[in-house]
Amino acid sequence: MLLKLISIIVLVHGLIHLIGVVTFWKISLHEHYSTKVLGGVLDIGVRGTYVLGFAWLVAAIGYTIAAYGMFTDQVWWQTSLFAAASYSLILTLLGWKDAISGTILNLVILISLILI
Repeated sequence: MLLKLISIIVLVHGLIHLIGVVTFWKISLHEHYSTKVLGGVLDIGVRGTYVLGFAWLVAAIGYTIAAYGMFTDQVWWQTSLFAAASYSLILTLLGWKDAISGTILNLVILISLILI
């Protein structure tokens, strides 16, 4: 039962990645749109933001797959969750200012998986 509850939290975390998609694809949240990453150090340009938006979409899909695996107690859920959290950690580090809570959650997930 606890695994199913945690899988729902993981799914919500994955869906939150869609904020990156709508921001970098300029669908919404324009006040957060920027072509700069790594705390404003690197300007990736407009095309780069579309690529980064796609990367956030991949993270959302990865977390959704991991949550499904957890919810249905598949043998591969830990590997899937580790991959999704590692990938997401890289993305959240790129957008450190806006994604610090996601960075912390990714680290908690990764540490928890290592300790299991």
